[in-house]
Amino acid sequence: MATQEATRSLIEQLGDPSRSSQALLALLMKGEEGVCALAEFLRTSKPSSLPEARLLAVEGLAILKGPEALSALIDLASQQLADIPDPVVRLGEEAVASRAARALADFPKLRAREALLKLLEGRPLIGVAEAFEKSWDLRSIPYLVSWLEDDFVAEPASRAIRACGHWAFSALVKSLGEKNLQHGRETGMSQRRRARILEILADLLRSEEISLIEDLLDDPVEAVRLNAARAVLPQGNRSQRERAFGVALRSLDSLDRGVRTNSEEILLAHFGVGAHLVEEAIRQRQLAGESERQFFPRESTLAILLRVSKKGTQSKEAQN
Repeated sequence: MATQEATRSLIEQLGDPSRSSQALLALLMKGEEGVCALAEFLRTSKPSSLPEARLLAVEGLAILKGPEALSALIDLASQQLADIPDPVVRLGEEAVASRAARALADFPKLRAREALLKLLEGRPLIGVAEAFEKSWDLRSIPYLVSWLEDDFVAEPASRAIRACGHWAFSALVKSLGEKNLQHGRETGMSQRRRARILEILADLLRSEEISLIEDLLDDPVEAVRLNAARAVLPQGNRSQRERAFGVALRSLDSLDRGVRTNSEEILLAHFGVGAHLVEEAIRQRQLAGESERQFFPRESTLAILLRVSKKGTQSKEAQN
């Protein structure tokens, strides 16, 4: 009886920031009894906008493992978050579900892997993507590629795809050709997915595969064109590389500051490919009367080109 009271007291202390770490450590020391207590706490406590106690309980189960811990984590990761009406509480519980999903990657049981694959069919969850980054599975690739449309999950999904290496190549190329249209126009989410795919392909493409994405240098979506250029430049032939360099060069006129910054980085990284193109662009803009001292509403393209020319030339001289 005294032992049960002590365990209940430790569970209550998980909600006290000043004592939660010590309480969790004491529960871990209890082994199977700690697993039962933590699993029961997660089953009976309600989701909260302050999820720290539930997150600690998940951490405890992830460390202790065992069949009951696995069952509790699967239940948490699989819960219907959409059923929680309060958006703040739902966000807190999403963190709990996400951490539970990530923990499943550390269980060597087939049941844990099957649960993770099942979770891919639901709403994108950061912890699921992180789980497949830790323990990749080729069956996850098509789902993870589709998750690149979700801004909150795109980064861990991208890392999980990269973990699969060239095995992900076919699914990525296939998705590049799939545009989601709304009112006759490609949606922003679809555009971002395709741009993110090209970021990944930049690290996976082999020289003989460049032709598969070369046409995207003329894509109507600015970010897609620029990322296609980034992917082509390292391994394309001379003609392909000059074409890609030209895409980055023209992107300096973008209204998007991030695109201009990325374009400048690409031009500097591959200056040797198109130094003559930079000099010609500078000459044309000077003849047109463009000022290098214009900074409103944004820095002039001529000023950026002159900076690229100076830094690129200095870098070439330093290498020689």
